[in-house]
Amino acid sequence: MSKLTKNILITFFIGVVIFLMDNGATGGFSSKSINELLVNFAVYQLYSFAIGFSNMYFFEYLNKRQWNEGDGIKRILIGFIGSVVVTIGCLFFLNMFTDMYFDGESLSEFLKEESFNRYKFSLWITLTVVAAFHVFYFYKKAQEKKVKESQIVAKNETAKFESLKNQLDPHFLFNSLNVLTSLIGENPNQAEKFTTKLSKVYRYVLEQKDKDLIPLEEELKFAKSYMELLKMRFEDGINFSIPEILSNSDLKIVPLSLQLLLENAVKHNVITSSNPLEINIYEEKGYLVVENNINPKASLEKSTKVGLKNINQRYS
Repeated sequence: MSKLTKNILITFFIGVVIFLMDNGATGGFSSKSINELLVNFAVYQLYSFAIGFSNMYFFEYLNKRQWNEGDGIKRILIGFIGSVVVTIGCLFFLNMFTDMYFDGESLSEFLKEESFNRYKFSLWITLTVVAAFHVFYFYKKAQEKKVKESQIVAKNETAKFESLKNQLDPHFLFNSLNVLTSLIGENPNQAEKFTTKLSKVYRYVLEQKDKDLIPLEEELKFAKSYMELLKMRFEDGINFSIPEILSNSDLKIVPLSLQLLLENAVKHNVITSSNPLEINIYEEKGYLVVENNINPKASLEKSTKVGLKNINQRYS
Protein backbone atom coordinates (compact mmCIF):
# COMPACT_ATOMS: atom_id res chain seq x y z
CA MET A 1 0.00 0.00 0.00
CA SER A 2 1.40 3.40 -1.01
CA LYS A 3 1.77 6.25 1.44
CA LEU A 4 -0.84 8.34 -0.42
CA THR A 5 -3.40 5.50 -0.33
CA LYS A 6 -2.75 5.00 3.37
CA ASN A 7 -3.24 8.72 4.07
CA ILE A 8 -6.49 8.76 2.06
CA LEU A 9 -7.86 5.81 4.04
CA ILE A 10 -6.85 7.35 7.38
CA THR A 11 -8.43 10.68 6.47
CA PHE A 12 -11.62 9.02 5.22
CA PHE A 13 -11.88 6.97 8.42
CA ILE A 14 -11.44 10.08 10.59
CA GLY A 15 -14.14 11.86 8.56
CA VAL A 16 -16.53 8.91 9.09
CA VAL A 17 -15.86 8.84 12.85
CA ILE A 18 -16.44 12.59 13.22
CA PHE A 19 -19.58 12.41 11.08
CA LEU A 20 -21.01 9.64 13.26
CA MET A 21 -20.03 11.34 16.52
CA ASP A 22 -21.42 14.77 15.62
CA ASN A 23 -24.69 13.59 14.06
CA GLY A 24 -25.21 10.96 16.76
CA ALA A 25 -24.81 13.56 19.52
CA THR A 26 -27.10 16.14 17.87
CA GLY A 27 -29.76 13.72 16.52
CA GLY A 28 -28.93 14.54 12.94
CA PHE A 29 -29.73 11.04 11.68
CA SER A 30 -33.42 11.26 12.56
CA SER A 31 -34.05 14.81 11.38
CA LYS A 32 -32.50 14.56 7.93
CA SER A 33 -33.40 12.78 4.73
CA ILE A 34 -31.07 10.37 2.93
CA ASN A 35 -30.06 13.08 0.45
CA GLU A 36 -29.36 15.53 3.25
CA LEU A 37 -27.30 12.90 5.10
CA LEU A 38 -25.27 12.17 1.98
CA VAL A 39 -24.62 15.87 1.37
CA ASN A 40 -23.77 16.26 5.06
CA PHE A 41 -21.43 13.26 4.87
CA ALA A 42 -19.74 14.75 1.79
CA VAL A 43 -19.21 18.04 3.65
CA TYR A 44 -17.65 16.19 6.60
CA GLN A 45 -15.33 14.37 4.22
CA LEU A 46 -14.43 17.69 2.58
CA TYR A 47 -13.49 19.11 5.98
CA SER A 48 -11.65 15.91 6.93
CA PHE A 49 -9.58 15.76 3.75
CA ALA A 50 -8.77 19.48 3.69
CA ILE A 51 -7.75 19.63 7.35
CA GLY A 52 -6.21 16.16 7.38
CA PHE A 53 -3.98 16.57 4.34
CA SER A 54 -3.00 20.11 5.32
CA ASN A 55 -1.79 18.82 8.69
CA MET A 56 -0.10 15.81 7.09
CA TYR A 57 1.89 18.01 4.75
CA PHE A 58 2.76 20.24 7.71
CA PHE A 59 3.99 17.18 9.61
CA GLU A 60 6.06 16.07 6.62
CA TYR A 61 7.65 19.51 6.55
CA LEU A 62 8.52 19.20 10.24
CA ASN A 63 9.95 15.69 9.77
CA LYS A 64 12.24 16.89 6.97
CA ARG A 65 13.75 19.55 9.20
CA GLN A 66 16.93 18.75 11.11
CA TRP A 67 16.19 18.47 14.84
CA ASN A 68 18.82 18.31 17.54
CA GLU A 69 18.82 15.67 20.29
CA GLY A 70 17.21 17.96 22.88
CA ASP A 71 14.59 19.55 20.60
CA GLY A 72 11.73 17.24 21.65
CA ILE A 73 9.69 19.91 23.51
CA LYS A 74 10.37 22.47 20.80
CA ARG A 75 9.23 19.97 18.16
CA ILE A 76 5.96 19.31 20.07
CA LEU A 77 5.19 23.02 20.61
CA ILE A 78 5.84 23.92 16.98
CA GLY A 79 3.75 20.93 15.91
CA PHE A 80 0.76 21.89 18.07
CA ILE A 81 0.87 25.62 17.35
CA GLY A 82 1.38 25.01 13.64
CA SER A 83 -1.52 22.53 13.58
CA VAL A 84 -3.81 25.05 15.28
CA VAL A 85 -2.89 27.74 12.73
CA VAL A 86 -3.26 25.32 9.79
CA THR A 87 -6.60 24.01 11.10
CA ILE A 88 -8.07 27.47 11.76
CA GLY A 89 -6.98 28.62 8.30
CA CYS A 90 -8.60 25.57 6.66
CA LEU A 91 -11.78 25.95 8.73
CA PHE A 92 -12.09 29.62 7.83
CA PHE A 93 -11.96 28.96 4.07
CA LEU A 94 -14.13 25.85 4.33
CA ASN A 95 -16.76 27.69 6.38
CA MET A 96 -16.70 30.54 3.87
CA PHE A 97 -17.11 28.08 0.97
CA THR A 98 -19.98 26.10 2.53
CA ASP A 99 -21.84 29.21 3.77
CA MET A 100 -21.56 31.03 0.47
CA TYR A 101 -22.12 27.96 -1.77
CA PHE A 102 -24.78 26.00 0.14
CA ASP A 103 -26.49 28.79 2.13
CA GLY A 104 -26.11 31.57 -0.45
CA GLU A 105 -24.60 34.07 2.01
CA SER A 106 -22.54 37.00 0.89
CA LEU A 107 -18.96 37.49 2.05
CA SER A 108 -20.00 40.33 4.41
CA GLU A 109 -22.77 38.16 5.93
CA PHE A 110 -20.34 35.31 6.44
CA LEU A 111 -17.76 37.53 8.13
CA LYS A 112 -20.44 39.12 10.34
CA GLU A 113 -21.73 35.72 11.58
CA GLU A 114 -18.31 34.09 11.97
CA SER A 115 -17.37 33.34 15.61
CA PHE A 116 -14.88 31.19 17.50
CA ASN A 117 -17.62 28.73 18.54
CA ARG A 118 -17.64 27.33 15.00
CA TYR A 119 -14.01 26.31 15.46
CA LYS A 120 -14.12 24.64 18.88
CA PHE A 121 -15.24 21.15 17.89
CA SER A 122 -12.95 20.92 14.85
CA LEU A 123 -9.98 22.21 16.86
CA TRP A 124 -10.66 19.70 19.63
CA ILE A 125 -10.74 16.84 17.10
CA THR A 126 -7.64 18.12 15.30
CA LEU A 127 -5.60 18.53 18.48
CA THR A 128 -6.63 15.05 19.64
CA VAL A 129 -5.46 13.57 16.34
CA VAL A 130 -2.29 15.69 16.42
CA ALA A 131 -1.54 14.48 19.96
CA ALA A 132 -1.96 10.88 18.79
CA PHE A 133 0.35 11.55 15.83
CA HIS A 134 2.97 13.04 18.17
CA VAL A 135 2.82 10.03 20.48
CA PHE A 136 3.20 7.67 17.52
CA TYR A 137 5.96 9.81 15.99
CA PHE A 138 8.13 9.93 19.14
CA TYR A 139 7.48 6.26 19.90
CA LYS A 140 8.62 5.35 16.37
CA LYS A 141 11.70 7.59 16.69
CA ALA A 142 12.55 5.99 20.05
CA GLN A 143 12.27 2.50 18.53
CA GLU A 144 14.39 3.52 15.53
CA LYS A 145 17.01 4.93 17.89
CA LYS A 146 17.10 1.68 19.88
CA VAL A 147 17.48 -0.36 16.68
CA LYS A 148 20.24 1.95 15.43
CA GLU A 149 22.09 1.76 18.77
CA SER A 150 21.73 -2.04 18.78
CA GLN A 151 23.14 -2.22 15.24
CA ILE A 152 26.10 -0.04 16.26
CA VAL A 153 26.77 -2.21 19.33
CA ALA A 154 26.48 -5.37 17.23
CA LYS A 155 28.92 -4.00 14.63
CA ASN A 156 31.38 -2.98 17.37
CA GLU A 157 31.18 -6.38 19.07
CA THR A 158 31.60 -8.15 15.72
CA ALA A 159 34.67 -6.03 14.99
CA LYS A 160 36.12 -6.83 18.44
CA PHE A 161 35.43 -10.54 17.95
CA GLU A 162 37.10 -10.55 14.53
CA SER A 163 40.08 -8.75 16.06
CA LEU A 164 40.35 -11.41 18.77
CA LYS A 165 40.21 -14.20 16.19
CA ASN A 166 42.90 -12.50 14.12
CA GLN A 167 45.21 -12.48 17.16
CA LEU A 168 45.29 -16.29 17.13
CA ASP A 169 47.14 -16.73 13.86
CA PRO A 170 50.30 -14.70 14.69
CA HIS A 171 50.09 -15.76 18.36
CA PHE A 172 50.23 -19.46 17.52
CA LEU A 173 52.96 -18.99 14.90
CA PHE A 174 55.10 -16.85 17.24
CA ASN A 175 55.04 -19.42 20.04
CA SER A 176 55.57 -22.37 17.69
CA LEU A 177 58.62 -20.68 16.18
CA ASN A 178 59.96 -20.15 19.71
CA VAL A 179 59.67 -23.89 20.26
CA LEU A 180 61.34 -24.58 16.91
CA THR A 181 64.19 -22.19 17.73
CA SER A 182 64.85 -24.01 21.01
CA LEU A 183 64.65 -27.39 19.31
CA ILE A 184 67.15 -26.50 16.56
CA GLY A 185 69.85 -25.97 19.18
CA GLU A 186 68.92 -29.05 21.21
CA ASN A 187 68.06 -31.62 18.53
CA PRO A 188 68.34 -30.70 14.82
CA ASN A 189 66.80 -34.00 13.65
CA GLN A 190 63.75 -33.46 15.84
CA ALA A 191 63.60 -29.87 14.61
CA GLU A 192 63.20 -31.15 11.04
CA LYS A 193 60.39 -33.51 12.07
CA PHE A 194 58.87 -30.71 14.12
CA THR A 195 58.82 -28.43 11.09
CA THR A 196 57.00 -31.04 8.98
CA LYS A 197 54.40 -31.69 11.68
CA LEU A 198 54.06 -27.96 12.37
CA SER A 199 53.07 -27.32 8.75
CA LYS A 200 50.19 -29.79 9.11
CA VAL A 201 49.09 -28.30 12.42
CA TYR A 202 49.35 -24.76 11.07
CA ARG A 203 47.12 -25.71 8.14
CA TYR A 204 44.43 -26.50 10.71
CA VAL A 205 44.95 -23.07 12.30
CA LEU A 206 44.42 -21.35 8.95
CA GLU A 207 41.30 -23.43 8.23
CA GLN A 208 39.60 -22.90 11.59
CA LYS A 209 40.63 -19.43 12.78
CA ASP A 210 37.81 -17.63 10.93
CA LYS A 211 35.09 -19.85 12.42
CA ASP A 212 33.12 -18.91 15.53
CA LEU A 213 32.60 -22.48 16.73
CA ILE A 214 33.87 -25.89 15.63
CA PRO A 215 33.07 -29.49 16.69
CA LEU A 216 34.84 -30.39 19.93
CA GLU A 217 36.00 -33.63 18.33
CA GLU A 218 38.03 -31.66 15.75
CA GLU A 219 39.58 -29.43 18.41
CA LEU A 220 40.61 -32.46 20.47
CA LYS A 221 42.30 -34.01 17.42
CA PHE A 222 44.15 -30.74 16.89
CA ALA A 223 45.10 -30.62 20.60
CA LYS A 224 46.54 -34.13 20.27
CA SER A 225 48.62 -33.08 17.24
CA TYR A 226 49.82 -30.00 19.11
CA MET A 227 50.78 -32.09 22.16
CA GLU A 228 52.71 -34.44 19.88
CA LEU A 229 54.68 -31.41 18.71
CA LEU A 230 55.50 -30.55 22.30
CA LYS A 231 56.34 -34.19 23.00
CA MET A 232 58.92 -34.03 20.22
CA ARG A 233 60.65 -31.24 22.09
CA PHE A 234 60.30 -32.34 25.71
CA GLU A 235 60.20 -36.14 25.14
CA ASP A 236 59.75 -37.80 28.58
CA GLY A 237 59.24 -34.39 30.21
CA ILE A 238 55.61 -34.19 29.14
CA ASN A 239 52.71 -36.66 29.20
CA PHE A 240 49.13 -36.11 28.14
CA SER A 241 45.78 -37.87 27.86
CA ILE A 242 42.97 -36.77 25.54
CA PRO A 243 39.59 -38.55 25.25
CA GLU A 244 39.04 -40.53 22.07
CA ILE A 245 35.23 -40.73 22.45
CA LEU A 246 32.89 -37.88 23.51
CA SER A 247 29.57 -38.09 25.36
CA ASN A 248 27.95 -36.02 22.59
CA SER A 249 29.29 -35.67 19.07
CA ASP A 250 27.38 -32.38 18.61
CA LEU A 251 29.40 -30.47 21.23
CA LYS A 252 31.07 -27.29 19.98
CA ILE A 253 33.99 -25.18 21.17
CA VAL A 254 35.72 -21.91 20.28
CA PRO A 255 38.54 -22.85 17.85
CA LEU A 256 42.14 -22.96 19.16
CA SER A 257 41.05 -22.35 22.75
CA LEU A 258 42.53 -25.68 23.88
CA GLN A 259 45.85 -24.84 22.25
CA LEU A 260 46.07 -21.64 24.29
CA LEU A 261 45.43 -23.52 27.54
CA LEU A 262 47.98 -26.22 26.74
CA GLU A 263 50.49 -23.56 25.80
CA ASN A 264 49.98 -21.81 29.15
CA ALA A 265 50.59 -25.05 31.04
CA VAL A 266 53.91 -25.51 29.24
CA LYS A 267 54.90 -21.85 29.59
CA HIS A 268 54.42 -21.56 33.35
CA ASN A 269 55.81 -24.91 34.58
CA VAL A 270 59.25 -26.51 34.83
CA ILE A 271 59.39 -29.59 32.55
CA THR A 272 61.90 -32.33 33.29
CA SER A 273 62.08 -36.10 32.83
CA SER A 274 62.23 -36.55 36.60
CA ASN A 275 59.20 -34.33 37.17
CA PRO A 276 57.18 -34.46 33.93
CA LEU A 277 54.27 -32.17 33.15
CA GLU A 278 51.06 -34.23 33.24
CA ILE A 279 48.19 -32.78 31.19
CA ASN A 280 44.77 -34.43 31.25
CA ILE A 281 41.76 -33.39 29.19
CA TYR A 282 38.42 -34.97 30.09
CA GLU A 283 34.68 -34.38 30.41
CA GLU A 284 33.03 -33.89 33.79
CA LYS A 285 29.43 -32.88 34.56
CA GLY A 286 28.92 -31.12 31.24
CA TYR A 287 32.30 -29.34 31.31
CA LEU A 288 35.51 -29.89 29.43
CA VAL A 289 38.34 -29.95 31.98
CA VAL A 290 41.98 -29.17 31.18
CA GLU A 291 44.06 -30.25 34.18
CA ASN A 292 47.80 -30.24 34.87
CA ASN A 293 50.17 -30.65 37.80
CA ILE A 294 51.91 -27.53 39.05
CA ASN A 295 55.66 -27.07 39.15
CA PRO A 296 56.04 -23.31 38.64
CA LYS A 297 59.09 -21.77 37.06
CA ALA A 298 61.27 -19.55 39.24
CA SER A 299 61.25 -16.86 36.54
CA LEU A 300 58.47 -16.73 33.97
CA GLU A 301 58.89 -15.95 30.31
CA LYS A 302 57.66 -12.58 29.19
CA SER A 303 53.92 -13.01 28.57
CA THR A 304 51.97 -11.42 25.75
CA LYS A 305 48.81 -11.78 27.93
CA VAL A 306 46.78 -12.98 24.95
CA GLY A 307 45.84 -16.51 26.06
CA LEU A 308 43.23 -16.57 28.85
CA LYS A 309 42.10 -13.00 28.15
CA ASN A 310 41.47 -13.93 24.52
CA ILE A 311 39.39 -16.98 25.45
CA ASN A 312 37.35 -15.05 28.04
CA GLN A 313 36.60 -12.23 25.65
CA ARG A 314 35.65 -14.54 22.78
CA TYR A 315 33.22 -16.46 24.98
CA SER A 316 31.82 -13.18 26.36
